Amino acid sequence: MIAPGSKLLPASIPFRFLAAALLFHLLGWTALAAGAPVVAGAEGGLGLPVAALHLITLGVLTVTAVGAGFQLLPVAIQADLPGVWPCRMTGWLLLPGVVVLTWGMMTADLWLLGIGGISVALALLVFAVVVGMALLRTDQTNPQVRLVVRHLWAALACLMALAVLGLALLGDFAHGYLDDHRTVAVIHLAVACYGFLGLLAAGFVQVLVPMFALVAPQRERPATLVLALAVAALILAGAGALIGAASLGLAAACLHVHGMAGLMRRRNRRDLGTSFLLVRLSWAMLPASLVLGLLLILDLLPAWGPGLFVLTLVGGWLLSLVLGMLQRILPFLSAIHAARAGRRIPKVSELSDSPLLQIQAACHVAALAAVGMGMVLDLEVLIRGGALTGAGGAVAFIIYALDLYLRIRALPQVRPVAARGKTAP
Repeated sequence: MIAPGSKLLPASIPFRFLAAALLFHLLGWTALAAGAPVVAGAEGGLGLPVAALHLITLGVLTVTAVGAGFQLLPVAIQADLPGVWPCRMTGWLLLPGVVVLTWGMMTADLWLLGIGGISVALALLVFAVVVGMALLRTDQTNPQVRLVVRHLWAALACLMALAVLGLALLGDFAHGYLDDHRTVAVIHLAVACYGFLGLLAAGFVQVLVPMFALVAPQRERPATLVLALAVAALILAGAGALIGAASLGLAAACLHVHGMAGLMRRRNRRDLGTSFLLVRLSWAMLPASLVLGLLLILDLLPAWGPGLFVLTLVGGWLLSLVLGMLQRILPFLSAIHAARAGRRIPKVSELSDSPLLQIQAACHVAALAAVGMGMVLDLEVLIRGGALTGAGGAVAFIIYALDLYLRIRALPQVRPVAARGKTAP
């Protein structure tokens, strides 16, 4: 059991997830570059495009959500996790599972699909149990904590639904029992991205944005209204009422972005660096993805519409948000763990002030623009060039993370008197 009041997990737990996410980020863009000839017209079957999509959604977004979530959860809801070993077990199941599953998608190997899918589903089940047990221990007298708890319960419900839908889709490749594979795949995408990942992100930003921007938390009532609209939209999507789901979701997205913009106007920390440029981009892409989704449902977009929708949803909104937050979370956690180890550490702002992060952000934006334009114009060279640019940004992020690790390791140990709260000469 984690000792009561302990808020910091062993460094190996969050950092193994975050390191894997950075590697999957590179692999996702690389797979997209390799699958460029069929990206625009991909219909959701097996192959490089669907493998690239899952390297991002599972490998980057879900792995980051799980790893950072384990560390942030005790702080966000003011309740300890039930233990450390379930966190480790989640990593043992999830990280190899993503590799096996996405390799099975690339090679159309049904055995690998089954093994990888079951491993990922078991990992997410363990994650759900750990989070659920922590939520049951929460003291909800704090309005900010109540907000986070509501978002997390809704996200866990979506997690269970997407796991069932995902396993059903994998089984359909082998046995062909679904009458409409594409519609189930669309619902699976909506529940995974707008539901599990989106609600999880919306819950944690209630803590992260005020912490990084130095601003009072969002008021409970408007944030609860956004959550209620989002949940209603997801229920409609699960029932197949996609027009109503997209319309309600768009209203929720606009209110959420309006609330976040209000926090930004009231912030006390004016210079938020490159990270919040990506976060702001993600807030713009959220309603844009729902507009594209609504146009798709109404059959008002040409053949490139589905690809552009997925790019805006996954790359534009979720990936931009996660990369922006990772630019803040990595140096923040590194500084905290260095202090725990008794090292002298520079300010977090110094650790996050790196040209490599600016290169990564620029490459990400350029990649989204080039891949999107390549889809619209049906130009394979633009899609491949954009994906390789994204891969270059991923390499810059990995180099930054390695440099951060080496800088922390090179810091001298403080003297024993400093570790007790005194200043060493």
